[in-house]
Amino acid sequence: MNIERKVYIMSLKSKSIISLIVAFMICLSSCAMACTAIYVGGDLTQDGATLFARSEDLTNSYNKLMYVSKAGEYKKGELYQGCYGYFYTFSKDSYSFTTMTDDNWEAVDNVCPDCGGNHKHNPYGAAGTNEMGLTVTATETLYTSSPAYDVDPFVDSGIEEAEITTILLSECATAKEAVDLLTKIYDESGCNNGSGIFLADHTEVWYIENVTGHQYIAVKLNGSVAFVQPNQSVIALVDLDDTENVVASKDLIAVAKEAGTYVGDEEANTINYVLSYNAEQTPSSRMLDGLDYVYGKEMGEDVTFDDYTISNVDASGAIVPFYSNIVLDHTYSVADIIGYYKIPGIGKTGNLETHIFQIYSEDSLTDTVEWVAMDDGEFNAFVPYYPMLTTDTYKALKVSTAEASFATEQPESGVYYAATATQRTAEGRVKVEGFKVLPENWADSYYWTFDALSNLLTYGDYSVAEIAKVNCKMNALQNHCYAAFNEMHEAVANAESKEAAQQIATQISMQTAEKVHTEVVALVNGLIQ
Repeated sequence: MNIERKVYIMSLKSKSIISLIVAFMICLSSCAMACTAIYVGGDLTQDGATLFARSEDLTNSYNKLMYVSKAGEYKKGELYQGCYGYFYTFSKDSYSFTTMTDDNWEAVDNVCPDCGGNHKHNPYGAAGTNEMGLTVTATETLYTSSPAYDVDPFVDSGIEEAEITTILLSECATAKEAVDLLTKIYDESGCNNGSGIFLADHTEVWYIENVTGHQYIAVKLNGSVAFVQPNQSVIALVDLDDTENVVASKDLIAVAKEAGTYVGDEEANTINYVLSYNAEQTPSSRMLDGLDYVYGKEMGEDVTFDDYTISNVDASGAIVPFYSNIVLDHTYSVADIIGYYKIPGIGKTGNLETHIFQIYSEDSLTDTVEWVAMDDGEFNAFVPYYPMLTTDTYKALKVSTAEASFATEQPESGVYYAATATQRTAEGRVKVEGFKVLPENWADSYYWTFDALSNLLTYGDYSVAEIAKVNCKMNALQNHCYAAFNEMHEAVANAESKEAAQQIATQISMQTAEKVHTEVVALVNGLIQ
């Protein structure tokens, strides 16, 4: 996610405010607010399902909603206005789809918290699956300082990652349709930021990267490849003649050549994308931690591009299925992906939500499973959904609230955290110490409940034993979620009709989310007493 919308927030347990302010300032200097994705092909998983996931990260205490956008929410011919200057006209009535957006629910008159507009749109729709089985996750921001950007800069009126998920899930039935539509938009309108995007259905998964206004490369992934992607380009040497598995902008090589950054063999029609468009990037701490996790060993700090990038060219120059040099130390399951998002620095207070997609090759309404956690992945339980059967979500996931507020005096009640804010004065900008205060109805909201838990445990002065007790409770809730999925799977399989299956899937996911929410509210109340 684009991180220009920063709010600096920290949490406290009131008996130790000073130590918490120190801890918060250390966190600000060492913790990047950024998204992290992971992909594991079906040949590398226990049940043959493809797994890919992403944490949507921005800042601490920023409400996120999950709901179902109903079929026909956007009408054929309707003009969609995004946050950042891009307009799109729908070619058909929209499909229904699950979505996670920033808080502009009807309770606050659809006012967008990002741009302030009250036009009808889904601000930062992070991810979802539509009724046709298309899955999109799209707000993994990519950055570059390459001279290639100067040749092909972003377009102010181009599509922004905040709008991609809503448009593609509304319009497209398959992953390839989504690839074709998105690249057409890139070609004709350009884009105004860089992204790493997954587009998937039960037959294929495509991954797209762009870091300039019109140049992109999309690759079709296979079951034998795994990689991690924490806001960093991971596509390396690609043979563009592999047209079955590669879609690239027509000037991809030409722009890099003009910039003087091209790495590849023009005669062989190959390009090393990361070296041509993002050679300045170095592995982030999240990349290093993620590689340690997936390799199952300490990689050290001497990690190179070859340790984490993907390619379709072997040592002899032949075209091969996309691969990375990552060799997993065991076959993966959903539990391994959940564990990945509990790594400190990947699971953190800046997580807005984390979604995991588990996609089987069967063609059915249950070939896609969506596992969702709101706020910090470290202290959480992921709830399962059959998104093609889900018609509604638990009420607490749709609660619109006031924003967290800032107070210079310690509140007498409620949930609040020590914070340092920057305020304007006659003398200019000054830092003011005070308190970030959660909305009064925090316990009604799924997001704010987990935000409270995360901040208390991260910055409060709780003992190792107290934190271990909470983790034990969260593990039990996760096991309950696994059991709920097994129950849902069996009940849906025995349903007499699609309508019955929809009712069962929706009800079980709602009940599971309600149990998790209710028990975490009790945990938070216990911590603040």
